[in-house]
Amino acid sequence: MCMRYEDFLARLKEERVSRGLSQEEMGKKLGMAQSHYCKAETGLQRFTYAEMKRLCKTELDIYYIFTGNRCSTQYQKFFMDCTYEELKCCLAVLCPIASYLQRKGRLELGEVSSRKAESVPYSLAARKDEKTVFYHLRRRFDCNQKKMAEILDVDVKKVRNLEYGKKYPDSELIWKASEELGLPFALILDDEDGLRAEVAHFAELIGVDARGKMLERLKIIYDMIRKRR
Repeated sequence: MCMRYEDFLARLKEERVSRGLSQEEMGKKLGMAQSHYCKAETGLQRFTYAEMKRLCKTELDIYYIFTGNRCSTQYQKFFMDCTYEELKCCLAVLCPIASYLQRKGRLELGEVSSRKAESVPYSLAARKDEKTVFYHLRRRFDCNQKKMAEILDVDVKKVRNLEYGKKYPDSELIWKASEELGLPFALILDDEDGLRAEVAHFAELIGVDARGKMLERLKIIYDMIRKRR
């Protein structure tokens, strides 16, 4: 069963309270009035794209807020020196491997992680044409804009604007694309810490026996990338 947007909001409140932050303090961090933050946290309105970008820069665990998962600090530390582009390369390696192991019956990804493993290669497609990840995600489902609009529960114009970067998604649309379509929120928000957690998550999923060798190979890959920069 897919997680609900209300779960995202509940975890946001949980993280805020655990950090000892009031709604007024969180509002200041996100550039919002306390009354507007309160409405967004309770689901009466949505956080804007800019506010979500600011949320990624706070001390809250944004990966947990979106997914409900906590990543091992061991794996996050391993990828700590990676740049955003290098993290995308690591994810591009890990996701197809995870999908392959699941097809062979050697790994159980779970519904959301399975969607991500299949969608990430499309989301990471080269974007020389200036189209966004939403356009390349649509390729994953081999559908037209009208069908994608139905999936995202928006109008066709909204899909077209999202694909060409003329409009930005709000918090619920980011959540829906991440949890229901497999487009990691970190790729929508260009969030380095969130992407590092996503990479660490898939590294953990691959399995105990494969982890050591896999991490060594990933290190070789991004060391090679750095030498070519």
